[in-house]
Amino acid sequence: MICPRRFPQFPWRWDGGTISRNLDGVWGMSVESTELLEIETAREVETLSALWWLWLPLAGALALLAIPHFFQAGYQAWVAGERGALEFLHVVVPLASLVLALRLLARPEVRGRRLLQLWLGLAALGCLYVAGEEASWGQHYLQWSTPEYWQTVNDQGETNLHNTSSWLDQKPRGLLEIGVVIGGILIPLAALRWPQIRRSRLAIILPPMICLPSALIAEFARMSERILNVFGSAAGLFYRASEVQETYFYLFILFYLIVLRRRLLAWRA
Repeated sequence: MICPRRFPQFPWRWDGGTISRNLDGVWGMSVESTELLEIETAREVETLSALWWLWLPLAGALALLAIPHFFQAGYQAWVAGERGALEFLHVVVPLASLVLALRLLARPEVRGRRLLQLWLGLAALGCLYVAGEEASWGQHYLQWSTPEYWQTVNDQGETNLHNTSSWLDQKPRGLLEIGVVIGGILIPLAALRWPQIRRSRLAIILPPMICLPSALIAEFARMSERILNVFGSAAGLFYRASEVQETYFYLFILFYLIVLRRRLLAWRA
């Protein structure tokens, strides 16, 4: 018999030879109506190719760590600049997540289940806000002039909201960081020790294990800078560590929504 601990990352109930869906009624999905899945099906639901969730994020982190030390001018212009690769990803990845969240909201598995609708609605609104703000709602690409009044309100003279108040920038970002730490690091690690976490009422919405690398890299980028600042160093390991952290936050959300979609499709099958 296979030990249940081999499958702690799946939101399915293990009963020896098969895995049954554990989508609790609190999310509008009746436990009594659950069906049985083969183990391999559960594997496919909860994971992607390691190329996407492990190796590419790791390779990206190593590149972002090393390139500024050898090609600083090019890095500042083509990677970390206002129209660089990171800023482009900060728009494209949240837009992809927005499309995914909106498509999930339209699925029959979600319609009529208010808590899931609320959860996905918040995800969609958050992705829309991030993508719009990162592009200054199109100003970065269409190059329109900022109205004179708004230039006095916005500390960077751009047509966005996050440069007008910490309540629209640092505080939402802080909430996102707390969510990534708890949902992307602490809960997956705790589930390795206590697999019943993956069988709780919230199992359907808990981040999968594949989100862990992105969450760890996001926190490492920022925490390394904070620790070095404590010891008097003005520079961090990453150039503009906050931008690196944001990149991995957005990848975390994208991977999360992809797996959530797979869970809902598997429940319907």
